[in-house]
Amino acid sequence: MAREGYINIVVALGITLILATISFFSGESLYWKIPSMLSGLFLLFTLYFFRDPEREVKQNPKHILSPGDGVIVEIKDVDDEYVGKAIKITMFLSPFNVHINRAPISGRVSFVQYKYGAFKAAYAEDASEVNEQSIVGLENDRIKVKFAQVAGAVARRIINYLREGDEINQGDRYGLIKFGSRMDITIPRSAKVKVELREAVRGGLSILAEVN
Repeated sequence: MAREGYINIVVALGITLILATISFFSGESLYWKIPSMLSGLFLLFTLYFFRDPEREVKQNPKHILSPGDGVIVEIKDVDDEYVGKAIKITMFLSPFNVHINRAPISGRVSFVQYKYGAFKAAYAEDASEVNEQSIVGLENDRIKVKFAQVAGAVARRIINYLREGDEINQGDRYGLIKFGSRMDITIPRSAKVKVELREAVRGGLSILAEVN
C-alpha cells in the first residue's frame, strides 16, 4: 500500500464506519443504507487505487523504462532545451492503473520544476502544455531524459520526492499522482523507441526505448 494514500484511506474508512453505524441504528432505512453502501464502495476503490505492488526491476543502462503504468497515447519528435533533439512519449493513466511513479534510468537529478497551470482532462491534446505538472531532468554518463507528472481534471495532487542533486536508481519509486493523470517522458531522438501507440505499459518493467 502506498504511504501517500494513508490519509485518504483513513478518511474513507471513517466516513464508512460513521454511515454504517447510523444506518444500523436507524433500522437500516434506505435513507442511510444507500450512502453507507456507496461509502463502502469508495473505501474499496481507495484501497485499490493506492496499491503498490512489488516489482522485479531489471536494471539495464541501455534501456529507458516506463515511469508509470498506462497506455501510450502519443509519440512525437520535439526540440527540447534540456534533452536536445528528442522524442516525447506520453502515456495516459486511468484511475484503475497503479499510480506509483518510477525512475526511467539511473542517474543524478539535474533539476526539479513545479509548473502551476490548468486541470484539463488528462487526455486533452494540450494537457502537457497547460496543465499543472512536476518536471524532472535526470542524467547519467550515457543519456539525459526529462519526465513529467501531469495533473488532470480529477488528479489534482502531484507528489514528487526528488530534489536537485539526488541520485536515484532505475526503477526506484519517486512519487505518485492521485486519481488519474498522464505522464510525459522526453528522450534523445537517437534512442530506438520500443513501444507503439495504444500499447499498455507498466512502470519499472516496460522498455520504452533502447539507447544506442
